[in-house]
Amino acid sequence: MKQLRLFAAVCAALLAVAAPAAGLEKPKYIFLFIGDGMGAPQVSLAAEFCGKPQLFDGFETVGLTATRSLNSYITDSAAAGTALASGSKTNSGMVGRAPDGTPLPSYVIAAREKGRKVGVVTSVSLDHATPAAFYANVPSRSNYYDIAVQMGRSGIDYLAGGGLLRPAGKKKDRPDAYRLAEENGYTVVRTVDAFDALKRGAGKTIVISPEPNRTASLPYAIDRRDGVPTLAALTARGIELLDNPNGFFLMVEGGMIDWACHANDAATAVAETLAFRDAVAEAVRFADAHPDETLIIVTADHETGGLTLGQRTLPYGSRYGLLKAQKVSFQAFSDELRELKKRDVLTPERMRRLVTERFGLRFDGTGPLVLADEEKNELDQALEASLHPSAESKLRCGGYEPLAVAATRILAAKAGIGWTTYAHTALPVMTFARGVNAELFSNYYDNTHIAELIRAML
Repeated sequence: MKQLRLFAAVCAALLAVAAPAAGLEKPKYIFLFIGDGMGAPQVSLAAEFCGKPQLFDGFETVGLTATRSLNSYITDSAAAGTALASGSKTNSGMVGRAPDGTPLPSYVIAAREKGRKVGVVTSVSLDHATPAAFYANVPSRSNYYDIAVQMGRSGIDYLAGGGLLRPAGKKKDRPDAYRLAEENGYTVVRTVDAFDALKRGAGKTIVISPEPNRTASLPYAIDRRDGVPTLAALTARGIELLDNPNGFFLMVEGGMIDWACHANDAATAVAETLAFRDAVAEAVRFADAHPDETLIIVTADHETGGLTLGQRTLPYGSRYGLLKAQKVSFQAFSDELRELKKRDVLTPERMRRLVTERFGLRFDGTGPLVLADEEKNELDQALEASLHPSAESKLRCGGYEPLAVAATRILAAKAGIGWTTYAHTALPVMTFARGVNAELFSNYYDNTHIAELIRAML
């Protein structure tokens, strides 16, 4: 505890030194983009994958941001989100609340009190840790129902994402959180037609995906069908609805970069990072029309997976274009395998055909995607672990489907990519800024500094 108190005191001193001057310029429009799990390797890989020197063009300032929580050098999204939303550290797992239970209010409250409109957009569920940090305070990020109820009371003007994980509570016996939000003046938009019909002046609005997956998130970008709103579309509509003479604050989270990296699925992580980039592009378009009034910040809460752009099997080599051979996410592949196992038809022959069709990995022939003997053995062992799971195989695969882990890791290795963990790392993340006060986001600083600067500008 003595070390934690010392750490908190040092952070407070650093923030005091770095506190913005009284004459700080105050932009009318502020965007905060959070790529969940998006460390420097994820940014670099996505840029190289699409053949660009940098992913976020035109951002004149780049800084490095430390991410630790109050009680752990490797943070989780709840503590990191709280730091970015309030400017205060807390223990991992806590949302908008200090370890002693004291609420840590988000600066969006101050923004609304000053007459600005506020929006929160995410690709995952609206009651997930990062979006929740901007409107809720609960002792545990797992208190999904309590978070959902607080969301409906928040007064935030525009909320958009996959949906809610537990709108009626864990036992499905609580008052529906969507209905409670409607009683507080919200319109809940559930269809593509209703989303397309939204216009400025719509009032307080909650948009949920018409086709949420089982985790109440948007579909993975690699699996998405035409017609389902993207993170970029949710962002663009938010800008339209929030624009007003007093200005606005909009937070947008690319939450599924993190999920893909937890599963060590490089191709899906790239697709999610590029979907996040497309959402940032919507803000850039708006900023181009309001250059003297807009600030855009792009950061991350932490890095996930220990992604490494380098692989011992391909020294000094990189073939990131091979990731294009993958056609589905680890989740879609896992769901497909689950159905095959239910019907008892997941045979070695079926497995090999699926691996070739879904990941481009071939069992014979020539070329960079042809499997070596040890890689074929790895897939055979993964099939055995999938059909007859054990505690050891679950640990080895991080709890994910063994065949999905094997296929994505083999493809990543062939592309020159490595992973070190199924969890988060303590790597610092990159923070990009452009527009009014962008220069304040250079240097190396704690994630709480981002919140303190935004609070001062609001």
